[in-house]
Amino acid sequence: MILGELLNLRAVERTDAATLFRWLNDPRVMRFWGAPEHTISLAEVQRRIEEWLAQEMALGRPAALVAEALAGEAIGFAVVSRERPNDRSVELSLMIGEPERWGQGYGTDLLQTLVANCFDAWRLHRVWVRSEASNERAHRLYARCGFQLEATLRDAAFLDGHFEDVLLFALLEHEQPDFGEPAAGS
Repeated sequence: MILGELLNLRAVERTDAATLFRWLNDPRVMRFWGAPEHTISLAEVQRRIEEWLAQEMALGRPAALVAEALAGEAIGFAVVSRERPNDRSVELSLMIGEPERWGQGYGTDLLQTLVANCFDAWRLHRVWVRSEASNERAHRLYARCGFQLEATLRDAAFLDGHFEDVLLFALLEHEQPDFGEPAAGS
């Protein structure tokens, strides 16, 4: 368990399949994950969970994490992917899957907790994220957490009937803001 201020992170489990299935098929949630018209079967969610669990065994750390509010309710999700071991670099993807929890600081806590763990516990050097140009809420979150805009991929996403730029943001280990006390239980 990785402890945050508003939520805790734990490795994904097989029993999370139904919750992830619901989030990954909610157009409101998926709009901000760059796939608003996305549909995915429960079998595909279960296959991905098995893949993440296998990666966890190989890497010695979770490849996917569920964010739980302090009361224990699953409210979000994060994937640590595109691993480049020699470069100590990963891509992060995160979501707050419960729209009624948006705007309450959970996204900030999720990203800060995950970033602190990436650098402090997993000894990574670089973490990066990407989002569509229209997702200004995500861009503000990344800036709050110290990420810097690195690149614009022109017309790299097709959403809602039109092409849209995708922005890449990154944070290096030595740029990590002081988010407060290091997370316990890493």
